[in-house]
Amino acid sequence: METKKRIPTFEGFLLESSTKGIIYDILLALEDDIQSLINKYEEVFQKTYERPMSQYDKEHARLIITFDMIKSIEVYTLPTDILVSISSSVSHKGNLEISAIINRDGQNFNLNTEVIYVGGYNIVRLHYRYITKTNLPKTNSNKLTNEYSEKIKKLSKLEKMNKEIESYRNRIKYNDEKIATNSKLSDEEIFDLLLKEDNYNYLTVTWDEIVRRGADKNYGGENDFKSKQQESINDAIDFWKTKNIRWTIENNMALKKSLSKLETKLSQLIDG
Repeated sequence: METKKRIPTFEGFLLESSTKGIIYDILLALEDDIQSLINKYEEVFQKTYERPMSQYDKEHARLIITFDMIKSIEVYTLPTDILVSISSSVSHKGNLEISAIINRDGQNFNLNTEVIYVGGYNIVRLHYRYITKTNLPKTNSNKLTNEYSEKIKKLSKLEKMNKEIESYRNRIKYNDEKIATNSKLSDEEIFDLLLKEDNYNYLTVTWDEIVRRGADKNYGGENDFKSKQQESINDAIDFWKTKNIRWTIENNMALKKSLSKLETKLSQLIDG
């Protein structure tokens, strides 16, 4: 069963955040604009990878976009500041422009941010640059910025773990198919496979060849040779089954055990 990542809502994360106030108000007011930036990101992603964004891709893009926005604003603000008004528009260059009036201790300040789309030949180079102009004195606040940074690190860890889980599942699936196929083979079919390997050619040596080589003295006659040769054939077939069926089953048991531990860790990371 595939493990699903629970993707928390944007508002949900803000509500869980220990930092409330001006940044919370600004982000909620700019929700539609943030979504528009994500949509633009999604268009480039689709053209680059020729596939739609996954839930992980969308949340990661949202966090990066929001993180940069928070970082550009929080450094000038305090949680106790009051958002008087905020508006956004698209410039003639196609950039998002945000204008806000913020009140601190009874005095109004202007804060203007221009969001510049920085493109490139691949998605790694696609990002948004936030240029902020304000008469607010710098506060160097970074509490919510740090929270978002940890959120991004956690999401990256989730993705890495999901890829590892996917790898385990693919290996288990491959082994299951291998076990199913090999279990249907008869001893005769396995023997034919063995004969395709150079190191098993001795299994087809005839008694006449043994006599010609002068090796017949090592046996108590033709029947003794054929009996021992059949034992060697049986042992070779049994070892093939051990290597290609029994060991594969054991390998799958170990893989499933490791997969279960990874899925538990993933669940704990998501819920944590």
